[in-house]
Amino acid sequence: MNQYEIVFILNPQQSAESNLFNKCQEQIKSSKGVVHRSEDIGSRDLAYSINDCNKGHYFLINFELEANELANIETLFKFNEAILRSSLVKKKTIETEPSALLTQTKEKQAESKRYSESRITAKSEIRLTEKPETKEAPKKDKEIEVSKKKSEEKIELAEKSEEG
Repeated sequence: MNQYEIVFILNPQQSAESNLFNKCQEQIKSSKGVVHRSEDIGSRDLAYSINDCNKGHYFLINFELEANELANIETLFKFNEAILRSSLVKKKTIETEPSALLTQTKEKQAESKRYSESRITAKSEIRLTEKPETKEAPKKDKEIEVSKKKSEEKIELAEKSEEG
């Protein structure tokens, strides 16, 4: 048996509808193959736009299979329009640990989650430290009224002194 690795990228709008990941695993098992590693890596940015898509949903499967059964797996990928790109590579060794692509994606997602959480807490802290405008507005209104009264009193005193 030979070791193989399939990496394929699906259109993210069609990846939920497509059962290609499960179909591929089932086809390998029905062809008397063994799946060593299967990863639904998730959505990632593409290096360049493919079919007007800037993101793609990545999948990876490492498996063992007889060479004559490989054609059955390849037929799953031939006429599927949801697939943006696919790659089938023969490997020398069996790989079972998480792929670099998966760990990198998880790190990026965790980093963006921490960033968004820090922005949310920063915004809430700003809101807590800001003085409410409703309390300041009446004070300003009272100050304006007091200054108006004082200026009216001054005008009345000036008018009285001019008359007298």
